[in-house]
Amino acid sequence: MKKLIYLLLMGLLMTSQSVLGQETKTNNVFSVCIQDFEGAVYELENNYAGFPILADNPIKFKEYSELKIKLYNKIRKGKIEGYNAVGELYGWFGDSHLRTGLAEHNKYRKIRKEHVSSSEGMDEYNPMPIAQKVSQETFLIRFTSCSGDPSLEWINESIKAYKESQCKYLIIDIRGNGGGQDSFYKPFLKLLYDTEYVSKGVELRNSVDNINYLKTQVERLPWLQDIITNAENSTEPFIRLVDDFSIKYDTICPYPIKAAIIIDSKVASSAEQMLLDIKGCSSRTTIYGKGNTLGCLDYSNIRRSDLKGSKITTWVPMTRSCRLPENGIDKTGIAPDVRMSIQLPKILTDNIDEWVLWVTKLMEKEQDYLE
Repeated sequence: MKKLIYLLLMGLLMTSQSVLGQETKTNNVFSVCIQDFEGAVYELENNYAGFPILADNPIKFKEYSELKIKLYNKIRKGKIEGYNAVGELYGWFGDSHLRTGLAEHNKYRKIRKEHVSSSEGMDEYNPMPIAQKVSQETFLIRFTSCSGDPSLEWINESIKAYKESQCKYLIIDIRGNGGGQDSFYKPFLKLLYDTEYVSKGVELRNSVDNINYLKTQVERLPWLQDIITNAENSTEPFIRLVDDFSIKYDTICPYPIKAAIIIDSKVASSAEQMLLDIKGCSSRTTIYGKGNTLGCLDYSNIRRSDLKGSKITTWVPMTRSCRLPENGIDKTGIAPDVRMSIQLPKILTDNIDEWVLWVTKLMEKEQDYLE
């Protein structure tokens, strides 16, 4: 009997420990989820450059608040992981710079009704840098990234090769260029410039976290120290990070006589800034494409912030363009000047594809007509 009682007690003890273990595990998971979500909400409301405009719009702020409460309740009921709730909340803003590091969260991003796919139905879409003649009169530079691949050296060498070709016309193909740093497209401005243009700067959301991030970059970018000092002495919600600047060169390159830029819906960020600057400073350049660019420029200069619980990476834009609120592009993207009437090419790699040939024929034909 004593042995039986002992076994029963041990069974109850083991069951109790198992239940407690499960409860502890459940509580830990819940804690991680809440940490993730609350940390992400903090970043939005305190550091994200796009939040103040939303907060000033009663209708949009109400929608945001309702979604935030809905997602929080789903976390409490165990119906959604914290990091997935973050992906959905960030996706609601429709800002491609505001995101987690998980590709699966792309499903939460808002897609415009008029969005034109850049690759649907193609056999291969993998744009690669090339610089070569298309015909005796037209030269192609395929510029696929502003992030260092191709390098600035390659870009300058490509422009040199174009000049040596003595071609009248230039095509700059930026399909698939998702951006990076503005410095990589600047050589094209000097080549195509013919009209002075003022490019709008950006302003920084003045928060403790954003300023602390700038402090980590001072050694690399000493000019930031003045920005930091101004921010710490200011109570304004935004301060200038980059002033408006004039695009003006002492000389105008005689060639190309005409230039074309080919775009698609993957063109974003710095590549979109490239388009705005070239549209402003070059009257001889025409933009070609089937649809608009992605629309990912109004809020930029992203700062990494890992979620508190799961440690999943998120990216939060610290600055907003001084084009806002009147001249934002994120809701629409940048439209081509000429909408191309042909289908997507079968292959886009390091080849001269159907789009390039179509634009070449059109440019050369128009010039023949004018002559």
